[in-house]
Amino acid sequence: MSVSVGQVEQLIEKVAPRSWAEEWDNPGLLVGSSAQQAYKILLSLDVTMAVVDEAIKEKADLIVSHHPLMFKPLKNLRMDNQAALLPLSLFRNGISFYAAHTNLDQSVLSSGLSFGKLLGLQKSEFFHVTSSEKLIKIVTFVPEEQAEDVRKALAAEGVGSGITDGEHSDNYSDCFYQTKGEGMFRPLLGSEPVIGQIGELTRVPEIRLESIIEEKSLGRAVKALHRAHPYEEPAYDLIPLMNTGRKRGYGVIGYLPETMALGDLWEKFLSSLSSNNPKIFPYEYDLSSMRFAGDPQQKIRKIAIVNGSGSSFVQKALSKGADLYITGDIDHHGVLDALEGGMAVAQLGHFLSEIPMIQSLYTYLREDKSLAGVELVISSTNTVPWQSRG
Repeated sequence: MSVSVGQVEQLIEKVAPRSWAEEWDNPGLLVGSSAQQAYKILLSLDVTMAVVDEAIKEKADLIVSHHPLMFKPLKNLRMDNQAALLPLSLFRNGISFYAAHTNLDQSVLSSGLSFGKLLGLQKSEFFHVTSSEKLIKIVTFVPEEQAEDVRKALAAEGVGSGITDGEHSDNYSDCFYQTKGEGMFRPLLGSEPVIGQIGELTRVPEIRLESIIEEKSLGRAVKALHRAHPYEEPAYDLIPLMNTGRKRGYGVIGYLPETMALGDLWEKFLSSLSSNNPKIFPYEYDLSSMRFAGDPQQKIRKIAIVNGSGSSFVQKALSKGADLYITGDIDHHGVLDALEGGMAVAQLGHFLSEIPMIQSLYTYLREDKSLAGVELVISSTNTVPWQSRG
C-alpha cells in the first residue's frame, strides 16, 4: 500500500503548518512531487549523502527531515558544486524530500516538550511564545437526518476540540451547539437539488450546527463539510473571533515536582534518557558528550529547555527565573552569562537535543490510519557527528 507525498505533507502540516516557520527558514517539499506515491518513508534529523545512500538502499520513496536543504539559492547544478550534489542525487533516484524545521520546533512534537515530560515538569508552558492561533466559528445548516453525519465529519478535522481562550484542552472533544429551525430555498433551472423541485420554494426542518476551529485547520474542515453535507450548495458561515486559541512557541519552562541538587538531577536525567529508549531516542546513543556547568550542590526547581541552538535565549531564561537552562548548543560567553546570573546550564549537543523530535514524528505518523500500509524507517546513518574519547 502507498500514500501520496502530498498526503504526508498534509499530515505533518496538520500539527506543524509551514506558516509557523521563521521567514529565513526553508521548510516544505523541496525535491520531488506531491503526486508521487510513497511506499516507504525514511525519517532523519539531517539529510546527508549517507542518508541519501541509505534511502536508496532501503528503496525509500520519500525522505522527511528536520533540517532543510538549500537555505541559499543554488546558482548551478554542477557535479563539482557540493550544495547541488544532494538534490541531484535525489532527483536521479526518484526520491522526494520534505523538511519540517522551525515549524516543527514550535509544535506538540518538539524535543523540548519531550524532555519536559521526561523530567516531570509541572505548571509547564512554552518558554518563548511566538503566537496564538486565531479562532473561527463555523456555522452550518443541515437537514435533521444528516446533521449527525456532518457533525462527525467536522469533529474528525478538529472542529470543537475543547479550545478555550489562549489554551487548548485535551480533556474535551466534539464541543458543538445545535438548534432546530426551518431552512428554505428555491432551486433554479440548472441546479440539481437533493430535496425539492425546480422552481418551487422548499421548506426543510434543519439543524443549525456551530462550533469553533483553529484557523490553521479551517481549510480541511470546510472540505469535510462539503463532502458530508447532502446539499449541492451547503450554506455555512465563517466568523472570525476576538478570543484566541492555543499558544505556540519554542521550548518549555516549568517546575520539578521537588527541589533537587544539580548533580543529582543530572545523574537522574541521564539515567532516564538511557532507560526511555525508544520513547525519547530511536536508538542507543553515547550520552557522554552531554555536560553541565554550575555547582553540583546548587538547588534546582525551575527549568527551561530549548532544543537546538539556544545561546540567544540565555537572557530570557534568566529573566524568567530559571535555575537550570537545558539546550542543544550554547557558546562560551552564553555559559558565562548564565553562571554570572546564578543559572546553571546543561548542554546536550545539537543532535541529541533534537533527535527526540524525529522519534515523536515517527510515532505520530505511525499512529495515523492512512499510513497503515506504508513502511516508516528512522535513519540509522544519521547520528551524532562527534567522536568521544576512549
